[in-house]
Amino acid sequence: MVVPNYNKERTLRDCLSAVYAQTVPPAEVIVVDDASTDRSRRIAAEFPCTVLAFPVNRGVSAARNAGAAQATGDVLFFVDSDIALAPDALAVAVRTLAAYPDCGVVQGIYDLRPLYDDGPVEAYKTLFEHFWRRRAAGLTTTTMFALTAVPKAVFDLVGGFDERLRDAEDVEFGTRLPQRYAIRVSAEMVGRHDDVDRLRPYLSELFRRAVTYAGAVVAGRWERPAAGAGGEARTPHRVDLGSVVGMVSSGLTVGTAPLILLSPWLAALPVTLVGAAIVADRELLAFALRHRGPRFLLYAAGLRWLTHLTEFVGMGLGVSGALLRRVRAVGSRPVTVASRR
Repeated sequence: MVVPNYNKERTLRDCLSAVYAQTVPPAEVIVVDDASTDRSRRIAAEFPCTVLAFPVNRGVSAARNAGAAQATGDVLFFVDSDIALAPDALAVAVRTLAAYPDCGVVQGIYDLRPLYDDGPVEAYKTLFEHFWRRRAAGLTTTTMFALTAVPKAVFDLVGGFDERLRDAEDVEFGTRLPQRYAIRVSAEMVGRHDDVDRLRPYLSELFRRAVTYAGAVVAGRWERPAAGAGGEARTPHRVDLGSVVGMVSSGLTVGTAPLILLSPWLAALPVTLVGAAIVADRELLAFALRHRGPRFLLYAAGLRWLTHLTEFVGMGLGVSGALLRRVRAVGSRPVTVASRR
């Protein structure tokens, strides 16, 4: 089991306690500390795990790669240090990989309850992550590595994580997974997550991930499908139409709102766009209503619109940056002039 960690003294003890409480004990536990400045290393020393300590911060991709390189088992189980696994999570992963020989990645879901309840932002994000991941149960096309198992041979074949990426690195990993390997989500493989609990850090994280995702994954769709590590072209993961509608509607709402100054009748346009975003998220909002009640529903609807807007801006900047790099790359290619005889 590989546990990347950076300044998670609050949750690391809970994470490792849950790891060592698994019904199927892990063969080895490797904590990769990414140059933490808190008490993380002292906490890890309380457990019989191997600790790899980076002298400088290198990012989660490098931490996971280092842990995988150190591991000797046939299956790598990655769990982030702010997650406490349910006792049977490892057993479910092993069982799933055995039941589906073609499975290259099996990933779990977040519990509906956060590890610590720190307020409405965290409550919203935990609810959203639980809903989204649980809805994807079964075969999927996107890799997420917060609590995920992968055969070591498959991980080595793919080549690990791109250490240049500090966001969306897990999604990018999946784009290089050979087509013959299936990606599965198990709703029985659960962990309680201590998520971000303040609005500004949450939106900042969302923005960074959207920019990176657009540049590393979305822009890749413009090229011919690249061959995976096994030689086959990986089919791009499907687009979530609801998310696209929500993002575009939110962005256009801001863009069209000034039209109200020209005529009150033009208010119908941004109102219609807000309605489109609500319709796109109707299943999520209904889920929020069932589990948290009408007051939380209003809060969730407002925050969902704000997250769509943040993603819209981030994706726009990411795609624009990728386009600019592509234009510059084409412009810098040497021109070959055929000589005449």
